[in-house]
Amino acid sequence: MHDEEPPPTGDTAQDSTARTAGPLDPAQLRRITSLHRGFTYQNLYAVGCLLRLREAGAQTLLMELDEDLEVVLPDRHLYLQVKTRQGNLMWSDISGSVEQFAKLRAEHTAGRRPGAPKLIVVSNTAPGRDLLQRTQQTGWPAGVSLLWPGHPDPEETWLPPTAADLTGVLQWCTEQAARVPFGSLGAQTLVWKLAARVQYASAGAHGRAFHTGDLASLYEQFVEELQAFPQVPDVYWPPGGEPELTGEQRVRLVTGFSGAGKTTWAARAAAQCPLPVTYFDAGQMPPAVVPGALAREVAARHLSGPDALSLPSGAGIDVLRAVHGRLTHDGTVIAVVIDNVHDLPSDDLRLLVQALPTAQITLLGHPHPEQTALAAHLGVSAESLPGWDTDTVAAVFAAEDCTLDYPTAQRVLALTAGMPLYVLNSAALTRTNYAGDGGAFCAAVQEQTHLAPTAQERILAQTFEHLSVLARTMAGLMAIAEVPLSSPELQQLAAAAGPIRPAAAARAVRELVGLGLVQTFADGFAKLHDAAASLALHGSHDLHEEAALRVEQTLTDLLEGHRELPRLARWMRLLADTGQIDRLLEITSQEGFYEGGFPRELRTVIADVAQDPGRDAVDRLDAHSALASWAYGDTNWEAYARHVHAMEVLASEGGSGIGPREQVLVAIRQFPLHGHTGDNEALDATFRTALAELLAPSLLERSLRYGYVQGLYHAGSYRAAGPAALELADAYCVHLGLDLANLHGPTEALQQACLNSETPEDYKRLADCFAMHVKCCRQLKLDYGSAAFPAMKLYMAAGAWRSAVDLGQDVVETMLRFDEAQAALNLIDRQLLPITQAYNLPELIVGLRSHRAVVLARTGDIAAARTEISSLTRYEFTPAQAADIREQASIIEELAAQQAQGRP
Repeated sequence: MHDEEPPPTGDTAQDSTARTAGPLDPAQLRRITSLHRGFTYQNLYAVGCLLRLREAGAQTLLMELDEDLEVVLPDRHLYLQVKTRQGNLMWSDISGSVEQFAKLRAEHTAGRRPGAPKLIVVSNTAPGRDLLQRTQQTGWPAGVSLLWPGHPDPEETWLPPTAADLTGVLQWCTEQAARVPFGSLGAQTLVWKLAARVQYASAGAHGRAFHTGDLASLYEQFVEELQAFPQVPDVYWPPGGEPELTGEQRVRLVTGFSGAGKTTWAARAAAQCPLPVTYFDAGQMPPAVVPGALAREVAARHLSGPDALSLPSGAGIDVLRAVHGRLTHDGTVIAVVIDNVHDLPSDDLRLLVQALPTAQITLLGHPHPEQTALAAHLGVSAESLPGWDTDTVAAVFAAEDCTLDYPTAQRVLALTAGMPLYVLNSAALTRTNYAGDGGAFCAAVQEQTHLAPTAQERILAQTFEHLSVLARTMAGLMAIAEVPLSSPELQQLAAAAGPIRPAAAARAVRELVGLGLVQTFADGFAKLHDAAASLALHGSHDLHEEAALRVEQTLTDLLEGHRELPRLARWMRLLADTGQIDRLLEITSQEGFYEGGFPRELRTVIADVAQDPGRDAVDRLDAHSALASWAYGDTNWEAYARHVHAMEVLASEGGSGIGPREQVLVAIRQFPLHGHTGDNEALDATFRTALAELLAPSLLERSLRYGYVQGLYHAGSYRAAGPAALELADAYCVHLGLDLANLHGPTEALQQACLNSETPEDYKRLADCFAMHVKCCRQLKLDYGSAAFPAMKLYMAAGAWRSAVDLGQDVVETMLRFDEAQAALNLIDRQLLPITQAYNLPELIVGLRSHRAVVLARTGDIAAARTEISSLTRYEFTPAQAADIREQASIIEELAAQQAQGRP
């Protein structure tokens, strides 16, 4: 190459040296520059050959022996002469090489060298007219060809194309280097490294040879699994109903906020997956590098080293397809988990899925606006993990030395949506900032008085920062609503907040849905995600006072008349917030009000009414009656007595409006108190006096008689109370037109009759009578037959849910006496437990589940029974609950011992 003329560089050279004067001999500088440019061009072309060596199926590339470059293939031997010129390539430039090639051909013909020889002259410029004419004449030597820009060799198509200058050949080499599978170096870095190695070999190093088998190390290729699932915690709490990693569909899209436990679940599920699993985290990766990086991870885990390194060169997605092709050829089916897919454009993600057509793929990511379209293109539905249940919440808090009763555990669950990171952080904050008091933590977060930010606030705040102003407003309105709303209802709420058009409100809700902040339901309703509620309320603080009042009033109107507990409970709190106390008292005066888990904060409002001397006497009496009923339900006899005495004073003062109804109400509240204190004389006197003051006939008489029976029960007069209750039940049946067929028929028929009745509370009173008979028999250890069945059905028909669960447990005992353990378990699982959840009765769940544990043991499943009891031990108990669990656990162990001895 020492006689080469300097080719153009294609670069605008700049003198970056500190010396401003030129060289003493400019001609010498031009000669030196020409020499080095020529060698650099040859070296870069050799690099191009190295990058194509596998594709050609070649064995070896030789440097500076008989020719500039030599390529040894299984059936032929190529001799490459590299020429660079500023003008056209002339015959005189290559005549020496052609003459030498005749001698080389003779060596091959004689068998002293293997393979068919060929001379290829590689030039950066086209041949001149004379040379071109020579190549077209019949005397042109066989096996000699020319290669110049735009004119590739027709037989050796794998050879790198030539370029007019160094920039062109460097650019082509860089593009080829980028296609090297599993390369650890940047493309241009690899090119210059190879160029240096070529130059070193040209000086005689390493036998002047590059062998195909050495290319992997030369390219610095590596196939090593760089990613692995994060470590599963030593103590792992699975999400409720933990799903398997792979499902019926080949592709799964699992979404959830950061902290939802997606990756931990996948790591745990992978250990139990029957297929080999590759984990790949696409988070914060440039999308262009993801396919190649994923291909490396899959190849490292599922292909042997030589198989992986010999994959054809190509773009990342092509290599991924090639990896899949090898796996398919070997009959290997794999599972792939791709994490943080929200960082990838949907089109790129679809290409990844398409490149692995037989793999079971699980995609993990945050909710994002493109999720719906992506799921549609993939033909799947986005899934979310169910999160932790109440038992797990209790276990997490117990691990932090913070104990929760069941209602408080449910409050934590509602605040955190059961998301693992949020629950763990809440438990840690409760221990460090609230001395282990879970109730205090919940109250502080709900009232937004907590000082230490929670993990969910820090995480979700990043999402809220990117919301449009209108989306934040709609989130705030949905946080105020708390309950699912239909699209028209949301539009009305938006209109009350300000001049927000329906289309704009709907667009803002869609924005929230796309980010997973709003959940939509099949019936067309939408609700703010529980985890986002506290942050979303900040958006409502921006409302002007007048607009906030309009929103509250509009929401009150929207929720009025609905029977579903969540809407009814929210409506009652709105009545208190908007000062509609009279309507609230009207609701709380109904017996059935105490049968559902209505908001406990209403007690404060009612207590204020009871103590307000400016209020009407009837309102104050009704308020004390409501408070007495709450105290009775809590078995707080001291508070109960205080409110009953206050009612007596108000009734004796004879304020305006105090009439027969109020007098009977006072008497009904007095009966249990007289019975509890053992004052039977006062009990009888109160009953006779109240009965005598009633104008006959009166609808209040039956209520009064039941109150007296209730007093007898609390006095311990079970033998009198039980028969009296059945006698009163007969009177109610006559009044309501019911017979035994009705009572033992479908619950739906009773419910419809109750709805159509002018006195629906009488259905509950009839149930109370049957229930009282059952309670008395229970105290006397007598068989109460099937009396619990109609009581439970009537309670369900009347919506008396607390009592329905109580009597339902008596029905369970009846079933167990008839050896119908499975039917008893079905009643608990399909009716009683769902009632406690639907009607917010968490205080009943511990007792119901301990009962369930015994039923499980009676079915023969001792292991499940022990597990159920063990789950309950994570909670903080009342003394009565603790005694109940000890008793039920003892029964289970007795049944286990009988089972071990083979006794029924």
